[in-house]
Amino acid sequence: MGKGGSIVLRTYAKLNLCLDIIGKRSDGYHDIDSLFQNVSLFDRMEIKISQGVGNLSIESNVPIENNIIEKVWNMVDNKKFDAFVLLEKNIPIGAGLGGGSSNAAGFIVALRKFGIIGEIDAYEIAKNVGSDVPFFIEGGSALVSGRGEIIKNVEPLINYNVDIYFPGFSISTKEAYSKLKPEWFGQAPMTSEALYEAYRNRDLESIIKGTYNIFERVIPDELLARIEVFRDEYPCALTGSGSAFFVINTYGKYHFTQKGVEIDALKED
Repeated sequence: MGKGGSIVLRTYAKLNLCLDIIGKRSDGYHDIDSLFQNVSLFDRMEIKISQGVGNLSIESNVPIENNIIEKVWNMVDNKKFDAFVLLEKNIPIGAGLGGGSSNAAGFIVALRKFGIIGEIDAYEIAKNVGSDVPFFIEGGSALVSGRGEIIKNVEPLINYNVDIYFPGFSISTKEAYSKLKPEWFGQAPMTSEALYEAYRNRDLESIIKGTYNIFERVIPDELLARIEVFRDEYPCALTGSGSAFFVINTYGKYHFTQKGVEIDALKED
């Protein structure tokens, strides 16, 4: 391609069906063990690429400070184009649902489609702009380790519904990590791989047992109390470092989906 055009994308939210910290690394990051799953809650992005001088403009229905899309654009060498992004946010910001990372992945997919970056550059940009971003480019179900960059794609989990609750406030990921204590690391009741097998076998008892998030140790008491209301009967946990939490149930509003980014329309100039 390389001539510009427009593309409309859906970028899907993700859940951490479990999330444990294994240890803190010498580079300051933490090693995680997590089962990632995309769900049908999504943001919509319309991206237009045209010949230009490297300008980027973004319009969003909600204000976003330090938009990760700008970080992606700043890592692109090919500045013979201009980019315009119209962003319709439905995924709450600072909720642990990966909305910003999925937007970044959507923008990277668009740049690759129009030949602004190659496949190798796309992966390198995704890896460097945010730990979760590489996951969203493929999406679906994945066992995730390292600082989030080691992704083992697995057979998709299907036919699960989920409700997602956002308490109306955000939680800073950086602050949440700073509150963790080393003695809490590695305390999940089962590994992400064992939980994945429980989902595959539709073993509800084991799913409830393995649904765990270390960050529930540092969230406000009133938020934890809301989660505990559901926990005896349903798989329920915080996602990411919060503040949203999920409840797996038969009549949930959302469902597991198999893509992190989905193209609705593509037009070349």
